[in-house]
Amino acid sequence: MNGMLIGGERRFFPSFFYFLYILILVSGVCLSPLQTAAQKSEKEALSQFDRLAEEATQLNKRGRFDEVISLLEPHKSDKSNDSALFFNELGIAYRNRGKLTEAVQAYREAHARDPQNPVILNNLGYALYLKKEYPLAIEQFEKVIQTSPRFKEAHSNLALAYYQLQKYDDALKEIDILLKLDPGHENAKKFRENIRQKIQEKK
Repeated sequence: MNGMLIGGERRFFPSFFYFLYILILVSGVCLSPLQTAAQKSEKEALSQFDRLAEEATQLNKRGRFDEVISLLEPHKSDKSNDSALFFNELGIAYRNRGKLTEAVQAYREAHARDPQNPVILNNLGYALYLKKEYPLAIEQFEKVIQTSPRFKEAHSNLALAYYQLQKYDDALKEIDILLKLDPGHENAKKFRENIRQKIQEKK
């Protein structure tokens, strides 16, 4: 969907990319104050690490990334920690503090625990993208699209990665898909025009 929103590590990208950075998804569900008995029971059944992850989700939403890192880091090496959300939230905090190597590792840990989750894969791809590891990022975004073809952020991120590799035809294809999914996306339209200009320059 990076991202949602991110700080100084993006300064090496052209300014017209900014609109895509606000698409990064922060996972988590807002709980209603009025919980059913079943919801309470489910919450009580959460592991210690899932409860930490829920707390971290709220902190990440408020931009308190250092607090998330302090909260979660002491538990990341615990062998009994099987919470994908824990590592996803840790990855979000690392990414927003520019600790991209740590973010990639955290997202990989999350993916190992929940390999079918497209949000985690997209987050992993975006962290690799920020590290300028574009072929690896593309691999992750393509996996997302294979299982979730309407995941708009994955298409926009894939277009960005292709653009950085000067694969403008591929970038244009992804932006066209994004605009089919979201025809009113004005910034995507501007990006499409930029890509088309690059294609013309190469002819």
